[in-house]
Amino acid sequence: MPKPVATPRPTGKFHPVAEVSATLPAHYYFDPAIFAREREEIFFKSWQLVGYRDAVAKAGSYFTAELFDQKLLVIRGKDGKLRAFYNVCMHRGHVLAEGHGEKSIFTCPFHAWSYDTTGALKAAGNAENVQDFRLDDFGLAPVRVEEFLNMVFVNLDPDAVPMAKTFKALADEIRSFLPQIDSYQFHRRDVLPLQCNWKFTMDQLECYHCPHIHPEAMQAVDITHRESHEYDWWQSHTSFIDEDKMRRDWGEKLLRSKVGDAFKDNHVWYMWPNYMLLGQPGPANFSILIGAPTSVGTTDVIVEHCFSTAPSPENVKQMNGLRDIVLPQDTAAMNGQQKGIRARGYRQGRLMVDAAHSWRSEHATHHFDKMVWEALNGPRYELE
Repeated sequence: MPKPVATPRPTGKFHPVAEVSATLPAHYYFDPAIFAREREEIFFKSWQLVGYRDAVAKAGSYFTAELFDQKLLVIRGKDGKLRAFYNVCMHRGHVLAEGHGEKSIFTCPFHAWSYDTTGALKAAGNAENVQDFRLDDFGLAPVRVEEFLNMVFVNLDPDAVPMAKTFKALADEIRSFLPQIDSYQFHRRDVLPLQCNWKFTMDQLECYHCPHIHPEAMQAVDITHRESHEYDWWQSHTSFIDEDKMRRDWGEKLLRSKVGDAFKDNHVWYMWPNYMLLGQPGPANFSILIGAPTSVGTTDVIVEHCFSTAPSPENVKQMNGLRDIVLPQDTAAMNGQQKGIRARGYRQGRLMVDAAHSWRSEHATHHFDKMVWEALNGPRYELE
């Protein structure tokens, strides 16, 4: 029989084994140099949400988006294919398009160079008199784009692994609860500005804090009956809801595990790098929580809510509860961390990971932090 592998002893450093690992070093949350590396190695090399399928459902429909200082243009071509480009005229760098709508030709407001929905340059004034000028040499610069569930994502890395491969199992799990998710439409956006680093928003992927921070939500949850699973690039968390609470709030039909597009329990899916996909107990709903960094020490938590039809009064109750109760409780805790993280007496804490990965364990936080670490450093753990 093979000898059991010995568990390493804690070293006080961040470690690839969750059970013995410290937290990320404190400066990872306030060092501008770390943040600059994250911009390049995480956000410019990962799939980033820029919009929704219903916004580009028709041929010729388009919308614009931004990822840090990168202007982007997403177009449904006349051939029905979805494409994305850097939103910049290839003549002298002027922004090409604004807002959203429907067009067959995109004309630069500076010198009127014109592009079609495939990104091809169709007209450039005086081109016939410029030596060796070829329209084909100046098409819009493409960006990787994919549709995922009801969303549209881009990736600035031309070599990125397709979402359809990386997140297939995640999509399958969500569709098992929401069979019509691909046709859900965006209905409302809530934005909460935070005075903290973006990683603190994803470090909340544990319930060690729940009884202390979320007393209202805990009234409906059997806290000892919680499941979490970590995969290569995503996580799945289910908190099981007290049936009497569900019966009072939503009625008998939602006591089953699912009824059409509806949830009995509370579901959170984490998706690399800065997304939580939410299914709240009650009538059909799907929300996307985005930890969108605005600087090294500030973040916008953006929650975008999607439904198959116009939101019902019950859906509004779900959205408002998240915006007005749950997220402000988390916000206060995360802002408090940012205030304290620079203390000279603090360098790293200890992640509270138990062998059973129980509801109080911080193994999911470690899973996220490990992905951050390796995105910046590779599998080198001797650096700190």
